[in-house]
Amino acid sequence: MSTVYENPWFKVVRENGFHWVEENGASNGAAILAVLDGHSALLVWVQRPAQGERMLEIPRGYGEPGESSLQCACRELQEETGYRAAPEQLTRLGRYRPNSAILTSCVDLYLAELTSSDQVGRPDREVLAVEEVPLGSLPAKLQDGILDDGFTLAALAHYYARAQA
Repeated sequence: MSTVYENPWFKVVRENGFHWVEENGASNGAAILAVLDGHSALLVWVQRPAQGERMLEIPRGYGEPGESSLQCACRELQEETGYRAAPEQLTRLGRYRPNSAILTSCVDLYLAELTSSDQVGRPDREVLAVEEVPLGSLPAKLQDGILDDGFTLAALAHYYARAQA
């Protein structure tokens, strides 16, 4: 096995003619479906250069060294939305492997149940805007292709599966 390319965020590895990407911090990373006051999802607008556009997504991020995915979820939620959640406000929905053919990443998905009083600040510079989307509007945003990143789709799939159970 050899490293073909490496930077602070990921490295490309080659072994027996196969290539894959190992992302630093992905094993303890988290993506969070944040529900505000039981009726809206907190989604973030971010610029995604690889896609060449702004995208509406759930908050997510890499874990820091020594941090659990739950701690990462709490930190990323506050950084990207300005809402602080205690660990007991989060429920692990499942996990997500963005592309099992070329990425080693496996990220935990969380549901955060928040109230308006959990807002303690503003989002960081990575986020262009935070949007409160009524839960009843999410299926239409899925159908219209407005929500199409894998993390958001996976979290919503777990969320809706739980609602059906």
